[in-house]
Formats: sequence, structure tokens, C-alpha cells
Amino acid sequence: MIASKQDLKIYLDADRRANHISGLSLFFNKTWRYLKYMRKIEYLTNCRQGKLSKILLLWYRYKFRNLSVLTGISIPPNTFGKGLYIPHYGAIVVNDTVRFGDNCVIQNGVNVSDKVWGGQHCYLGAGAKILIGVHLGNHTIVGANAVVTKSFDEENVVLAGVPARIISHKGFKDRKTV
Repeated sequence: MIASKQDLKIYLDADRRANHISGLSLFFNKTWRYLKYMRKIEYLTNCRQGKLSKILLLWYRYKFRNLSVLTGISIPPNTFGKGLYIPHYGAIVVNDTVRFGDNCVIQNGVNVSDKVWGGQHCYLGAGAKILIGVHLGNHTIVGANAVVTKSFDEENVVLAGVPARIISHKGFKDRKTV
């Protein structure tokens, strides 16, 4: 959670590096703009209380909602840690009571339901669905089109199927951290 201006800079830098953003894509990449507005909303919501901050917050929320409609991404502020990677936008829906750790990847078509908790370095494959109250451990991979109906607190697991079950104990360790 962003608790200071320094945290905001750290989160933005981690998100930028995770999404491989540099050069002109800093200005034109819609996913990067979405993440940037999301992080600024987190900062203003968690840290700032002045009148100017409230005006900025309204402006960023307006831009954030417009980008949400344009990209099909609906990830509320304060749900994912730093280093969130969104390789493709479109039909990503996350409930506002969800909490995931740092360095997560979320593919398109993902739906994360109410009161879900995930650890660090989670990968949510394309079309994955995570239902109410599920807890996922660190380094967890949820395969494409898997439906997770129960908690898997174990670390380094790969989940697949409907309903999801453990198919491997070689989790998401290989991704370079930011």
C-alpha cells in the first residue's frame, strides 16, 4: 500500500519496469497510463487530505474511469502490490476487497471475486476465475480458464482445471523480480 511520496515513486518505477515501458510508450501505452492513474489515486487516497489533493483525486478518477472503459480493465486502487504486469488489456475484473502482493501478472479475461487474498509473485492466466474468499500462496500460477473455488495456501503451486486443483509444484519462481 502506498503510504508516502517515496512509495509512489517506487510503485510507479516497479510497474513501469514490469510492463517494459520506456521511451515513447511512456506517453502512448494505455496499460501504463491506467496503472499510473491507479497508483496516483492510491497515493492521494492514502496520504493527502488538502483541497488541491481532492481536486486532483477527482481528476485522476475521471481519467481512470475513462481508461477503464477504453481498455476493459477494472482493477480498483489498493488491490495489487508494486510491479503489477498486465501484458494484454481487455475484460479484467477485480473486486475492490481483493489483496495481492508484489510482482503479480494478470492476463486478459481474468475475474477475481470478493475477499480474495493472494501472495507475492502470482500469475493469473487468461480467462482465470477466482471465486469468493479464496486464498492463494506465494509463487502461485493459476492456469488459463481455471476456476479456483477453494484456497491453496501452499507456495509454488500450479493450479488448473474446473474446479482448479494442483497439477504441479513448480510455481512462479522464474520471473525476474523488479
